[in-house]
Amino acid sequence: MNEEKNTPTPTPKNTERDDSVVKGIFHTYRAEFRKIVWPSWETLIKHTATVVVVSLMFGAYIALMDGGFGILFRQFVNLVI
Repeated sequence: MNEEKNTPTPTPKNTERDDSVVKGIFHTYRAEFRKIVWPSWETLIKHTATVVVVSLMFGAYIALMDGGFGILFRQFVNLVI
């Protein structure tokens, strides 16, 4: 028996957004964005320079420690072997 089932075709869900909800969200974002206190250009440059200098110093420290421990490890391995 080859009977076809009479199943209803699924209808697509309503995916349209309510315009008032979307406008409300953007209104809230805009209001919050206006509350941001942006730093002055001088402050931005000073803080950026500080971050770059500290990052370079920290990177140099890690490189020196890595090189030092590498030398010590090689000497220890040569001593044991």
